Amino acid sequence: MKISEIHKTFKTMMDKNAESVAFGGCPAFLSEEIDLFLNQAYVEVICNKYTGTNILKVPFEGSVKRIQDLEGLVKTDKGISVKNNTKTTGDNVLQVENLLTVVASGSTPENDKMFFVSAVLHWGEDEDDKFSKPRTNAATIQMIDHLSSDKFLLTHNNSPWIPVPVATISDNTLNVFVDPITTGNNFTIDITYVKFPEKINYKTPDVNINEVPDRVMYEVINRAVLIALENIESKRTETKINLNNLQE
Repeated sequence: MKISEIHKTFKTMMDKNAESVAFGGCPAFLSEEIDLFLNQAYVEVICNKYTGTNILKVPFEGSVKRIQDLEGLVKTDKGISVKNNTKTTGDNVLQVENLLTVVASGSTPENDKMFFVSAVLHWGEDEDDKFSKPRTNAATIQMIDHLSSDKFLLTHNNSPWIPVPVATISDNTLNVFVDPITTGNNFTIDITYVKFPEKINYKTPDVNINEVPDRVMYEVINRAVLIALENIESKRTETKINLNNLQE
């Protein structure tokens, strides 16, 4: 759906075309304000679909429809290098810094990823192991809470056995705990995440927002209309909420 069509649909649902304003309709919003409502609604709809805080209580990948609703926003970055190495630093924690941000040289970090979904750890055989053929291994990382992570940390009085890599997220860093004995070297990680959607900007009316199906964009517009109605304290807010509940 083109941005010009999104704005036109929003105005129609608000009953805010030029004719209705002339006859005492709702006060007209600036294009910048409409963009603000739409982008806020876009993020809210995606969050609700991901977490399951919606009418059907269906979370991300909980149904075929939900998968198709968000599939255009799901991305995987492969072969990400990690900080630390169990054979060179003497610990068993691998780190991926700037997990949810993209940092270009000489620029301010940008928040590119909305939600972390999953990660797969890849590693090669220990170069000192002369009795096995070099090969690449892979394991899906399991997320754990920070309180449990102490059990997986290699210390002077704790040598954990970790059959499956586990991880926590803190300070925009993915901390992966691996077995200090059996796991090899040459680590890389594949990270799957839900990205932030494209910004809706009235200055580019011909840009087509195709990261989500049109049906999802209609949900976004409906949510934006509700936000706008609340902004002007309209009596339509309550009835609009009831209508929006029919979408799912």
